[in-house]
Amino acid sequence: MTAPHADQLIDGYLARLRVAAADLPPSVRDELIEDMRTHIAEARTREPDETDATVLNILDRLGEPDAVVAEGRPAFATSRVAARPGPYRPGFLEIVALILLPFLWPIGAILLWVSPAWSPRDKVIGSLLPPGGYLGIGMIGAVVGHHAIGLDGASSGSAPVEVVGAISSVLLRTVVLMLPLITVAYLAVRLRWGRSPQTSSD
Repeated sequence: MTAPHADQLIDGYLARLRVAAADLPPSVRDELIEDMRTHIAEARTREPDETDATVLNILDRLGEPDAVVAEGRPAFATSRVAARPGPYRPGFLEIVALILLPFLWPIGAILLWVSPAWSPRDKVIGSLLPPGGYLGIGMIGAVVGHHAIGLDGASSGSAPVEVVGAISSVLLRTVVLMLPLITVAYLAVRLRWGRSPQTSSD
């Protein structure tokens, strides 16, 4: 025998349970409600003579919806923490990126952007200082040197000016040649060893 108002009583209880679990993720909330529905159905099968009072007793034994959700919330929080991915550990990908960046810039830059170990700001710095690595420096140097030769042939200056110009040129070339190595050293220092993947610049 089925209680005349069993469906209304059960649906009302599950509706209150859904409201109490409104702050839980939809999948967790649906799973909780389905579990309660299964428990209720199993308890009803053990009642040979079901009445409305019997159904109410079953619902009372389950507990108030707010209490049911409160009891299950710590378990949900624990499972969510356990499912959280661990920190990213830089490895072979980052080493190859640092090695190739000065010499095979396109491949090194691609690996740099693929890796989650650097922030977007670090990736921009690594890609643009200098652009093209040593190959880019060589191409820029060839163009600048060609124009410099033309200017030297067209004009001449005093000896002190030429000495200062020569020293400045040597210093500038030294800095430019060191720039890829400085950039690689910067990226190596900025590696997030044992930290979560970077999603924004810092």
